[in-house]
Amino acid sequence: MSRFRVDGISYNLRDMTLDELYQEIECIEESIPSDSESEVAVSDAEELVDNIEGGEVEEIVLSGSEDSESDLPLATVRDLIINNVTPITTPIITQVYSPPTWSNDYKPTAPPIFTHPSGVPAFIKNIDKPTPYTLFQQLVPEGFIENLVFQTNLYAEQVKQSSGKNYVPTNTTEINTFLGINMLMGIKKSPSYKDYWSTAPDLNDAFICSLMNLKRFSWLLSHLHINDNSLMPPRASLNFDKLFKIRPMIDALSATFENCLLPNQQIAVDESMIKFKGRNSLKQYMPKKPIKRGYKVWILADKSGYCLKFDLYTGKTNSQENCLGSRVIHQLTSHLRRKNHMLYFDNFFNNVPLMEDLKRHDIHAVGTVNMARRYLPTFKPDRTMNRGEFQWFTSNTGLAAIKWKDNRAVHLISNCHDPENLSEVKRKQKNGSTTMIPCPDAVIDYNRNMNYVDKFDQLLSSYKIDRRSKKWWHRIFFYLLDAAVVNAYCIYKLLDLPKITAKDFRRAVINGLLAKQLVSRKRRSSNAIPRTLIQVKKSKPFIPPEVRLCSSKHQPARSSRRRCALCSTKAKQVRTDWICSVCQVPLCLSKKKSCFQKYHIN
Repeated sequence: MSRFRVDGISYNLRDMTLDELYQEIECIEESIPSDSESEVAVSDAEELVDNIEGGEVEEIVLSGSEDSESDLPLATVRDLIINNVTPITTPIITQVYSPPTWSNDYKPTAPPIFTHPSGVPAFIKNIDKPTPYTLFQQLVPEGFIENLVFQTNLYAEQVKQSSGKNYVPTNTTEINTFLGINMLMGIKKSPSYKDYWSTAPDLNDAFICSLMNLKRFSWLLSHLHINDNSLMPPRASLNFDKLFKIRPMIDALSATFENCLLPNQQIAVDESMIKFKGRNSLKQYMPKKPIKRGYKVWILADKSGYCLKFDLYTGKTNSQENCLGSRVIHQLTSHLRRKNHMLYFDNFFNNVPLMEDLKRHDIHAVGTVNMARRYLPTFKPDRTMNRGEFQWFTSNTGLAAIKWKDNRAVHLISNCHDPENLSEVKRKQKNGSTTMIPCPDAVIDYNRNMNYVDKFDQLLSSYKIDRRSKKWWHRIFFYLLDAAVVNAYCIYKLLDLPKITAKDFRRAVINGLLAKQLVSRKRRSSNAIPRTLIQVKKSKPFIPPEVRLCSSKHQPARSSRRRCALCSTKAKQVRTDWICSVCQVPLCLSKKKSCFQKYHIN
């Protein structure tokens, strides 16, 4: 029977979901006085609802005709429904992993020759006379700076509405100056940023003071914003993003970092740390790292030290933590499939299923492995192996597992190396003499190429913006800004340009950021900026190209008679009474000769 009647009302079970049926029964129950025969445990009914997927109820066929009706007590109807419901579930298709077979009989296949384009892309090579600042602009585009200006002014307006405090809106020139000052503070380090504006002569920095006053710098630092707080989803929402405040910068720089360099064959994945000691759920503790407390960042780096891709770790989630290392590798290398790259990573990421999956996607990899991982072969105990001795296995899936005894045992998995290929390495003995011991090529290859992320960290740490702040995202903001400078420097070294140190490259980027601010100050006095700060040699002052080649604002002014910065040499000294009011350099200016014009054009 698929129909029943209660209190003269007919009900049809066909095409009714369990929720609809449950609601109908509740409505009937409200109008019928309770009695002992109609009592049903609510917890049983709720448990039934929770255990049925899709809420579908199989048609209940009782004795009698299919269309017949009958008057039944409510308790009987409920019992019939509950006892005869067959949950209809959607079958879950799970892929069963088949462990590899290990032996010494399988021969691994050598990877094909790497032929994919690599190096600096064409759109950067085609830049006319690239400078450190123009390369930096490729990684931190003007659109991001404009968004930074807009969001900072928006936040200031929101503060005004709540507190009534007036403000002066910022602009791109001022934000660039603000960023340039922060980068300069990475070179000229001081315990507190207020020291640069100190009245004490041993702490004061005249150059920084001439660019911006302390009150305005502090205002920008406190109102700096990248995203609109009013659009932030609530914490309980499914769309909640722990990195919402910094997300636009992460998205913008992720795209430019990936597009501005085509990776070489060798790439490496490792973790980096952003120092932070405040209170935040993203903070991690790594006791074995130089930076023990802070934010963890996964980095994919090229052999030049260029950061190709990064991923900030936001903590454990139920859907991702079953195999965190594999998830990170897949996320960072998803754009490198079918290109025959060679990937290096350590035992935090490495496992047998990951290596097999990378091989299927034509990503060749080698890395150390923790012997507590599953599906590994059984090696000889360490105590039975001498220094230089090794053991290997190959699998039917194309992997090679290697154990090599040095001072300690080293375990690796590779999906491209032949474990029988050996070389010799030099090692010291206890008496101080050196000896040569055999070493698998996979170990040598790993040691030679695993340090790419360390190279990136080294370049970043030299002159980084070490700004302490109570706002948790400021550390990430300045870290990514430093990363953009490092990446621009790596690109510069790959181009056919004059050699320059990392410090001078950073200074050139700073001068580019400050250029409009410097040019806008017409007819500055010669004491506004100490000449020692813009001088490379006593006779030839250095002016950044971004300032010198700016077509506006440059005006001649009278000064004391000095040697021309363009045409004067040791052999032939040429003196002039004219200087540029912006560049503050002496230049010839007459009917017959105009070094002033040449200096600001070429």
